Amino acid sequence: MTDPDRQLAEALQAVKAAHFDADGAACDYAALAASRERGRLAACLGDLAAFDPKRVRIPAQTALWVNVFNAGVLRDIPELELAASAGEVQAFFERPRLRIGGRLYSLDDVQHGLLRGNLPKNGRLRAPMLRDDPRLAYMPIAYDERIHFAMHSACRSSPPLRVFDGGQLDVQFEDAATGYLRRSVRIEAAGALVVIPRLLHWYAADFGGERGMLEFVLTRIEDDAAVGEIDARLATIETWEEPNRKGTIAYVDDVGRPRGFLMWNVWDKVDAARELIRAGEPVGEGALV
Repeated sequence: MTDPDRQLAEALQAVKAAHFDADGAACDYAALAASRERGRLAACLGDLAAFDPKRVRIPAQTALWVNVFNAGVLRDIPELELAASAGEVQAFFERPRLRIGGRLYSLDDVQHGLLRGNLPKNGRLRAPMLRDDPRLAYMPIAYDERIHFAMHSACRSSPPLRVFDGGQLDVQFEDAATGYLRRSVRIEAAGALVVIPRLLHWYAADFGGERGMLEFVLTRIEDDAAVGEIDARLATIETWEEPNRKGTIAYVDDVGRPRGFLMWNVWDKVDAARELIRAGEPVGEGALV
């Protein structure tokens, strides 16, 4: 428990316990700015200046960088609170402010350079790092689109603050994604209209495009919207009564046997979908009609 990455996680947890509500959503930033917990957080970030992130086991490297991002935002919250325009907020995230392993990083370098695979952020055309930037060696091996729900940016639409542990990262990321979506997505007009936060529209490509984004959302906010295994790596068979508004998508294996179904406004087909999965026979278009 004495490794710098563990100490940082513990300091973040102390900040959350002392200054955030139980959900990690609301914070007394004024109290945090003058607090002992913020001082401890700053010290832990300072300890990472000479720490090699490669010392952290591979599954835990994503957790480390997410915790570093969230800690950087909270350590420097007095500066962010003074931002008087959208441009000044952008500049806060683009300005180098974190020294990790002897190299300087901005918050954008961490989020968009390392955790998103060095892609431009919304509103920018260029990636934050050049192709030959040595910091890219610290990019986690596996990309996970759920990081969008793990980054606490202290703005109105920010996901709640969470503290991440490499040993529990998959469960924690799923909890973060599901919690954020169920709080912020609205379904209106008897299910015909899904109102999705701007965050997802900004980064729809990270979810496989607009269709992939909608699938990602619906499988997490409607208990009866998905049955079985919904996996973008599987082939799909689509059946629509009304294009993109009412119908089903079957997720099938390489011989056409259904592994899962995603349903729009056809909730009465849930039991039939489960039976088709249990039967294990190939299906075609119209399987649930």
